[in-house]
Amino acid sequence: MGFRRFLARAALVDEERDRRNEQVAAAEARLAARQEREMHALREEISRIMRDNAAILRLLSADDGRSGPTEQGPVGSTVGRSRRSLFTEIERGSREEVMGKVETYLPLFAMAGGPVVDLGCGRGEFLELARRESLEAYGIDSDRDSVEGCRALGLDARQEDLFEHLASVAEGSLGGVFSAQVVEHLPAERLPELFGLAWRALRPEGLVVIETPNPATFATHVQSFWRDPTHVRPVPAAALGFAARTAGLVVEGVRFSSLPPDEDRLQPIYGPPADPEARRIVEAFNAMTQRLNELLYGYQDYTLVARKPA
Repeated sequence: MGFRRFLARAALVDEERDRRNEQVAAAEARLAARQEREMHALREEISRIMRDNAAILRLLSADDGRSGPTEQGPVGSTVGRSRRSLFTEIERGSREEVMGKVETYLPLFAMAGGPVVDLGCGRGEFLELARRESLEAYGIDSDRDSVEGCRALGLDARQEDLFEHLASVAEGSLGGVFSAQVVEHLPAERLPELFGLAWRALRPEGLVVIETPNPATFATHVQSFWRDPTHVRPVPAAALGFAARTAGLVVEGVRFSSLPPDEDRLQPIYGPPADPEARRIVEAFNAMTQRLNELLYGYQDYTLVARKPA
């Protein structure tokens, strides 16, 4: 009996040791996760500061010598760039970052061919990529500095109102209409007009590709959308698709992009426990975490792809 009691006590000691080891391991994992989150936040802040500084330096170094008020700037401004240009440099990221995203749209226009008009061409990332791919394309933008910047790169950009331009082109003369981060600047009542004019301008089987922030995820509202004071309202994918369909276009699909990094999303529990009841709880928790991630930290942008019927 004494030996059995000894073995029982030894087993209890082993269990207690294992339990304490698990507690220590869990505490270390929580500490490591917290440190990783803090390091990620620090890296993000440093990256943001460096991006802001680099953007401002690029714009200052590109000063064309104009003095006095800028087109959209205060009286006495010594920087020959508009506030919009500065905001775009800071918020949208570097030219290389934007081009890395925009280049995924080029294959969509391969079959439709050109000419393709980029409505709100900004710094001309799409136009530059189209030139590399020998796709005929030109840009429209109401911002003078954006147009001048595109022209300095040898790109075909024109300072015009996008509605007036689409109304002026010959019917059925375009192979494609592209627009990125523009429709959220427009009043809701003008979306049907935009698609109606696009339908008129496109030849049969011509393509429309529209990118805009995704309001279906909460992070869009609290992290990015309202930082831009020129945004009018978020445009849900259903509303954009409805405007395209009622204009006579066939919606081929909606693409989602710009998913926040894993470090910013809620983390599931890895390694399901052996106990069936505990496993059930973990699986339910992970399912809830996934749904919350889709709602809170889902894709930041979406792109509507529509085509004019043959």
